Amino acid sequence: MRITITDYAPKTIGLFIVFLCCLAGSVLGQGHLVKGKVKSADGEGIPGASIIVRGTQNGTTTDVNGDFQLKAPAKGVLIVSFVGFVSQAVNIEGKAILEVTLLEDAVELQEVVAVGYGTQKKKEVTGAVVQVDNETLNKSSTSDLGTALQGQIAGVSVQSSSGAPGSEANIQIRGVNSITGQNQPLYVVDGIPYNGDPKLSISEIASIDVLKDAASASIYGTRGSGGVILITTKQGKAGTMQVSLDGYYGVQNITSGVPRMNFEQYMYAFFLNSRTMNGTNMGSAYTPLETNPYQFYNDTDVSTVVEQNLAPIQNYSLNVRGGTKDLSYSVNANYFGQKGMIINSDYNRLNIRANTGFTKNKWTIRTSIGLRDEDRSNAAYGLLTQAYSYKPYMQAVDPSKDVLSNGGGPGSSDIFNLGTIIRSLQQKNNDKGGQYNGNLQIEYQLSKDLKLMTRVGGSNTFGNQVIISPLLQTYDDLGVLQTSASRSSVYNSSSRATSFIWENTLNYTKNFGEHHINAFAGFTMESYTRTSFFAQKYDLVDNSITVLNGATLDPNVGSGTGYNQNMVNKLMGTLGRLQYNFKGKYLFSVSARRDGSSRFSDEYRWGIFPSFSAGWNVSDEAFFKPLLGKIDVLRIRATHGTTGNQNFLDYSNAATISLGKDYVFGRNGSDNLVLGYTQTSFANANVKWETSVQTNLGIDMAFFNNKFTFTADLYNTNKRDMLFPLLVPPSTGGGNNSTVILNVGDMNNKGVELAAGYRQSGAFSWSTNATFTKNINKIVKMSGNNKTNYLTGGSVDGVDRVTVIQEGLVAGAFMVMPTDGVVKTEAQLEAYRNLVPTAQMGDLIYLDKKTIDTDGDGVPDKGDGILNDDDRVFAGSGTPKFEIGYNVNASYKNFDVSMQWYSAYGGKVINGSRIAAYQNGTAKDLLYQNTPDNPNSDIPTNRGSKYLNYRGWSDYWIEDGSFIRLRNVSLGYTLPKALANKIKTKSLRVYLAAQNPLTITKYTGFDPEVGGDGLQSRGIDRGNYPMSSQYRVGFELNF
Repeated sequence: MRITITDYAPKTIGLFIVFLCCLAGSVLGQGHLVKGKVKSADGEGIPGASIIVRGTQNGTTTDVNGDFQLKAPAKGVLIVSFVGFVSQAVNIEGKAILEVTLLEDAVELQEVVAVGYGTQKKKEVTGAVVQVDNETLNKSSTSDLGTALQGQIAGVSVQSSSGAPGSEANIQIRGVNSITGQNQPLYVVDGIPYNGDPKLSISEIASIDVLKDAASASIYGTRGSGGVILITTKQGKAGTMQVSLDGYYGVQNITSGVPRMNFEQYMYAFFLNSRTMNGTNMGSAYTPLETNPYQFYNDTDVSTVVEQNLAPIQNYSLNVRGGTKDLSYSVNANYFGQKGMIINSDYNRLNIRANTGFTKNKWTIRTSIGLRDEDRSNAAYGLLTQAYSYKPYMQAVDPSKDVLSNGGGPGSSDIFNLGTIIRSLQQKNNDKGGQYNGNLQIEYQLSKDLKLMTRVGGSNTFGNQVIISPLLQTYDDLGVLQTSASRSSVYNSSSRATSFIWENTLNYTKNFGEHHINAFAGFTMESYTRTSFFAQKYDLVDNSITVLNGATLDPNVGSGTGYNQNMVNKLMGTLGRLQYNFKGKYLFSVSARRDGSSRFSDEYRWGIFPSFSAGWNVSDEAFFKPLLGKIDVLRIRATHGTTGNQNFLDYSNAATISLGKDYVFGRNGSDNLVLGYTQTSFANANVKWETSVQTNLGIDMAFFNNKFTFTADLYNTNKRDMLFPLLVPPSTGGGNNSTVILNVGDMNNKGVELAAGYRQSGAFSWSTNATFTKNINKIVKMSGNNKTNYLTGGSVDGVDRVTVIQEGLVAGAFMVMPTDGVVKTEAQLEAYRNLVPTAQMGDLIYLDKKTIDTDGDGVPDKGDGILNDDDRVFAGSGTPKFEIGYNVNASYKNFDVSMQWYSAYGGKVINGSRIAAYQNGTAKDLLYQNTPDNPNSDIPTNRGSKYLNYRGWSDYWIEDGSFIRLRNVSLGYTLPKALANKIKTKSLRVYLAAQNPLTITKYTGFDPEVGGDGLQSRGIDRGNYPMSSQYRVGFELNF
């Protein structure tokens, strides 16, 4: 067939031209090469960012430096996005090189919170979970994480145990959780549980999530009753290496105390007391100046030696992080140093942590290694109260001397007080220790929906303590050597605790249309061992020889003691959780954990701790749409869960024995003590778990385009089978003062938690938030006949215990002798002598509690005529009735300011410092005591420390411990970007800050915040180390 070109040429050429035009258009559309860089607001490249040509599937991702290149239509639009940032649409017409800056999505960043064994979108959380970020924590200058959390979270009560350097605060989540067991929360660092505070530096921490309700904490079973604090440390991220360096330096001051008399005031009070006790006959009054006239020239205030104002505090942190698409790293180092405000106290700590992450195909491997080194010097116990015993006429104190002469007569209390204060000032109490820990986590994606994880972790914590109480020689005015205040001694102790944990979990996540399921099951094994040893010998030969053998070996002069202890406990558990939601609106979760603990006998070893929770995102409903913009979030939550507590002494279910010379053999006067084993504790094989059952109702709301947020929670917790050590008679075989652990009763906590916040962005940005916490605690039942149990650590002056566990009262209640003013009239004196025959004018009036019903109306109207413990009455407790936290932050251009306020209301404090000053006659108040010349005074007459007037068991010493405190205030300035670049930095911020600069309170002691060392001493100020006010200057530098 022959084809003639003439016939088809016009059509063929036309079609060919059309094809070439289309091809050219296509080539031109795909051939426009665009290069660019995607970076964050701080100028750093964002690796892995997605760049897609809008309306197509053509796209790419940025490299490790945030750079990309892509062919796109000349008039195309690129969609640039990355997780945690606001996506951007970029028009590329006429552009060949782009620079795209993505801004962080604040809402997106806050959507995910940590929960036990995983994470969850905040929108889908049904429990009471609160997150605190590193920026908030960094506003405090402290070595303690708990102190930084004070007032930040509703339902989390934080009270200072001491202002001593390196001290830890007492943290309680939703009230008292145990009367003698574990009250502190469980700490979990990067998935690894810790026994006690892990003592991380704040610079290591990225965020903290607190599980407050039992349903959230029940996944940790036996250790979740005190709540759970989940700590996520800083991790590396892909991109160029980032280096940050920050630090501060400041000084500290003691801001208050019980006023003391000077020399003139003391001598006036001395003569006043002498006249009161001896009438008008002053000849029998002994004055220290009569035998030692040179003391007339003294005016000693020993507090100037004991207290050290302008004590320095400093903190420096270095963080380096970065990585590639597959591998990331973060290394953090921190040094914290604090000189104490009381002599011989300081604290130095070094923390180092290195985290790595590796992801390749289906594998993810994470490692973490942490090191901590501590060196702490402790002031002698009771040094502040000892200072009240040192009279202003006595000689100036020189802590460097160990041969002393005070001029007092033989047996004079002045010699005793001199020896006591000098020994305390010279005492060396050094505690060195640390920890190294690590964990390895391996994840393997078995399928798209199924992931297997195994994690192993462990820690080794060690400590060594040396206490030297020096040899002193104290002479009286005749040059005769007097007995020391207490014997010299050297004390050495060492301890080592190791932990090991192995966890395995299987996680399943699946979407079925609008149904979402997340399930996991796991198995965990934990082992803890502790070895401790101490030895003490008395009567040093030479203060320069501070080893144990430096004490005398003469058995007629001194003796020694020693102790060695090995403790082991193990925990095994299986756990699981199922979470379901429909359309993200209807939320359900159920979990259970079965734990077995070696601390219990076989019969009670295992326990099951289930939980259930549900939530409803009402604001996602169609009927709610008209309200959006005014009410943006409305979520209702409900939970019910069970947790346990097994944190008490090991081997409480078994009798322990000890080796010693406790057996007598022989006859006819030849009896000898011989070596043998004796029982040292009474066993209770029936001891079992403490169990907490809690119900929680909550609501979350956001208003006005999420500017205003509000959260409220109501809860009710029933605690049953509380563990408590009860004294048993020696006939049981446990010896004197032996105790046995028993499940003795039930307790209830119920409360309300409120949190609200507001934020406003713009040229002037500001935000504020407030928290309100109220918990009502009550001992519901105490088993046995004794409904009142005095706690051994609840003593005020070393004699009178005042803290009790009593049915019907708050745990740790104060039970004290009631008083009714001072005897001021003869009629009062006559009536009072029926109860106290030796009473005199000016005495404190104790009330005889009415226990006898004389008229048969069922109401007691008369006392029994005897002053004893039966007359004690409830007088509050050291636990506040409610707490409020308030924070405000603002920034304008390069300036920023922030304030943190905290207040506690309704707690009582027993002012033990005031008791000591009264008993020793050095309190300035005693200038105005009740005397014949001042008969209307309400201050009882000073008749000596042993007289009833100044006993520590009365309500006379109880004060209102409510306070409002400005915890932190800071003013900062950030250098402009251009100026920061000139000095080769990415950013530089400098600031001035103050911590605790203002406290408003009626309390007359050192500090109204008296957390003590637990429930038994909360609210008892025994000359506790006070909190300081701090003033510092700092910087934050990024490269």
